[in-house]
Amino acid sequence: MSVVNRRPWWLLPPGRVNPVWWVVLGAAMLSIEYWLGPSVHYPVVYVLPVSLAAWYSGRWTAVALATAVPALRLALIAAQPGPSGTDYSLALATVARGAVILVMGLWFARLGELERELSHRVVTLEGLLPICAICKNIRNDRGEWERLEAYISRRSEAQFSHGVCPTCIESHYSGVLGKG
Repeated sequence: MSVVNRRPWWLLPPGRVNPVWWVVLGAAMLSIEYWLGPSVHYPVVYVLPVSLAAWYSGRWTAVALATAVPALRLALIAAQPGPSGTDYSLALATVARGAVILVMGLWFARLGELERELSHRVVTLEGLLPICAICKNIRNDRGEWERLEAYISRRSEAQFSHGVCPTCIESHYSGVLGKG
């Protein structure tokens, strides 16, 4: 029975996306909020484009989006007629939400970087490896026998160093070294 390595359901799929898509999504959400008016707030929806931008397009895209959206929202608040006290509290809330969204974006960017680094470093050899019981050479896909070190080095970034374990020293070199 083989175990299939699958990504967890909660982990976003790997890949990169052009940052323009996140700018378009952020602008769409900002325009929806503008048309709903200043009394209706959905600040949580800004976490979505910033987090996705951080994961798929990197830290700087997320930072740009997390600062641009609240700045544009502040401009929209200033452009709409209304009492100045309400504008001040809306502006303060927008700045606070923007800071939280920025932190979330940086967090997602770091998680995305870590996931890409881990997936780059993890190399899994799966299936049966036909290996000689005596010399430990491995039969490759072409049917040729090659050294274990060469086989693994070609399929990973592993490097080998060689030494002799105490058991092999005892069994192979006990006569040469002599006891005494």
